[in-house]
Amino acid sequence: MRLRCSICGNWDWLARADWCECSHCRLLVRDVREVGAVANEIVARLESGLVDLERDPAERWMLDPAGLRNAAWRFGFAVEPVAVAQGDVRFPPDYRPGRAHATRATTVPHPTGLGIMARPADGADIVEIATRYRDTFPRIVVLLDGTAAEAGELADRLPWIEIAHHPLAGDFAAQRNRLQDAMQTDWVLQIDTDERPDVALLDALGWLVAAADRDGLRSLGLPRRNMVDGVQSASYPDIQYRLNRSDIRFAGRVHERPVVPFVESSLALTGALEHRLDGERVRERTRIYEAMSAGAGRPEDETLLLAVFDSVAVR
Repeated sequence: MRLRCSICGNWDWLARADWCECSHCRLLVRDVREVGAVANEIVARLESGLVDLERDPAERWMLDPAGLRNAAWRFGFAVEPVAVAQGDVRFPPDYRPGRAHATRATTVPHPTGLGIMARPADGADIVEIATRYRDTFPRIVVLLDGTAAEAGELADRLPWIEIAHHPLAGDFAAQRNRLQDAMQTDWVLQIDTDERPDVALLDALGWLVAAADRDGLRSLGLPRRNMVDGVQSASYPDIQYRLNRSDIRFAGRVHERPVVPFVESSLALTGALEHRLDGERVRERTRIYEAMSAGAGRPEDETLLLAVFDSVAVR
């Protein structure tokens, strides 16, 4: 049994001196079994308006500046560093005690465009997405792995969005880069047609991208909640770096990732993408990805996706 982190849900812990470190969100704890109580302590400190782990360290946990921002965003708080020199990284991943002022974040308008990678067979999902989010995003672009005629047919049905087309040709990064170029917005949320941003993520987009701009961030990693045959799978948080500045480039034909310096990226744990899958498709995807690139099949991913989610641990 591997206990999940109470901030991000990850179950992979690293040994660091006398601490156990969450390999995702940077939480350090003395005893992994205390993660639930630790989360309560973190929230209490955030609610007080000031977290200063240099002057007032916690006994059983620690967060560096980057980790403190991860935790604050997870629990719906905006944070400002107590002190930062001009030109310095505002929340560095440096293992020094985090210090920040915290306030409850509030929903504000956002400049983010919605980009959708799709196939012609996804027509019903494209219509549903375009209709549902028509008033949520200032710009919606679909990049279709199809022909000009297929794109034109969809454009006639959905005149308020843009439909572009280009063959995927087995290269997911190249297709995401084409979609980035088509967006014409400062920030882009990219989804596939079997994904939907949940309400919490939509409500947070405005303050998240505003905070990212203040902190010099260009790429944000979002949790993805995988629903296999309608049941949440153990594969969580399954971080996807899908909220990016539009000039960010992706690399990797399969399991593509943004090319960005580490200090210009962060987790954004408020809300999640919901990913709808069926069990047979999970098994098929393993075979397809392996055929596209050796090692990309990741059978361990299939095992997690087919196991049922437990909020406490991966068993």
